[in-house]
Amino acid sequence: MGCRNKDEVDQLCHQARKEGILAKKATDSGYPVGYWAFIRDPDGHTLEISYGQEIGLTVEQHQA
Repeated sequence: MGCRNKDEVDQLCHQARKEGILAKKATDSGYPVGYWAFIRDPDGHTLEISYGQEIGLTVEQHQA
């Protein structure tokens, strides 16, 4: 899931940590990977949340 900024990733990680579903804390891997983390949904599936990946930049440009 693409986020608007690093703060949004951090907020989601904070909430996930409180709920015990944070699978991988936020990591800044630089371009092109960006700032990302993994959380688990109730069924145990892993969801990536990220900022700074190419797709996120494309969405921002489209909305402008």
